[in-house]
Amino acid sequence: MRRILFYILTTITISLTISSCKLEEDNIFAESSAVRLNNARKEYRQILSDAPNGWEMEYFPTAETEGYTFLMKFSNSDSVVIAAKNKYIGNTYKTETSFFDVIADDGPVLTFNSYNNPFHLFSNPEDPNGGTDLDGYGLKGDYEFIVLKADSNLMTLKGKKRGTYIYLRRLETTESWPSYFAKLDAMDAKLFSTNISYLNLVTNSSVIKAYDGITHLFSLLEPGGDPVSGEKNVPFIVTTYGIRFHSAYTYGSSTFQDFALNENETKLVSKEDANSYFEGPVLNTHLKESSSTWKMDTLNMSTNCKVRLRSLIAAMKKAYPTRSFEYFGIANKATYQNSFVLKLTGAEATFRVNFTAGNNDAVTISLPTDNTNLYDNNGKVFYGKSTEVATTLSFFSGAYKVSTKVPLSISRVHYERADNSNEFFEIYR
Repeated sequence: MRRILFYILTTITISLTISSCKLEEDNIFAESSAVRLNNARKEYRQILSDAPNGWEMEYFPTAETEGYTFLMKFSNSDSVVIAAKNKYIGNTYKTETSFFDVIADDGPVLTFNSYNNPFHLFSNPEDPNGGTDLDGYGLKGDYEFIVLKADSNLMTLKGKKRGTYIYLRRLETTESWPSYFAKLDAMDAKLFSTNISYLNLVTNSSVIKAYDGITHLFSLLEPGGDPVSGEKNVPFIVTTYGIRFHSAYTYGSSTFQDFALNENETKLVSKEDANSYFEGPVLNTHLKESSSTWKMDTLNMSTNCKVRLRSLIAAMKKAYPTRSFEYFGIANKATYQNSFVLKLTGAEATFRVNFTAGNNDAVTISLPTDNTNLYDNNGKVFYGKSTEVATTLSFFSGAYKVSTKVPLSISRVHYERADNSNEFFEIYR
């Protein structure tokens, strides 16, 4: 009986001891959760207002839409100045002042709690383009963000409704806000063009076609994918150094999200994997297939090219005193796939050429042997008005080496004679 009683008392004592220890371990915070949350609110507000030149917000309305840049300057008096420049405000630089707060919810939440047109148009339940949005969702963006973590240089946020990850990055003190948007525009122009239908995303194992970069919403077509249904939409934002995908993308053994333009501006190289990068299409093949009209730059050409073009201009002025010369160039027209074009006020003439793309960006331009296939109706008239037309067409025919300083957007191309580097001209679109 004594032994049984001893075991019972011992068991009770051990149970009480364990219970007592558990109560002590649970009390690991010196302050209550309410006090900790209030302290976090104060800390985040202070971090926001301590940036003398404000913050850059990399904003994605949803995980399926392109990214937009906002610049924000927070004050201790609860006001915030927000600057933007995007298609929804006419691509003009605009600023507006409103109010913000860091409130307590399930955790600290940064809220923009008074209306700011450049910012709140993304969360309004209406079409900012003035159309009829029957669903009442608008652009589906957030204006309240859970603060996940923060320090004096970076805040990581999460949209309260959409769950989209948003970043606030502290701006350099010397950075001018208008010039910051100008830098973004300049980067965008270097990387994307309506004239370029796709970029090549080179990885360790293959090449992915990246279509529609101009929209900031890539359609990535992996090797073997169905061109109709197999494209994967990848939204991104343009940064001052390149682009950043909304989310990391994995293909084979490569994972990438952030891309920076390299020093000679020929590639967008992944920050996560240096063997993965974007590059433009093959230059001479692109020129052969381009639907643009490429105009010769009358200033950026060798002396003999200038002399030849001036002779043509003078001859056309003599033949058509009331018309002005507009341009001479190379084009892909409905009349002829590849051609020389001569434009005077009110009339454009097209002259067919054979355009051959060779190895290592070599190009050969030759005229057809039969004049009946040489020109369209305007071309025939111009050709008969002056022998300078035929002389000019013959002069600019020949073998060239082509190059460009903007290989991603290909907006300007240098033509250099294959047998004489001192003879050259440039075309631009």
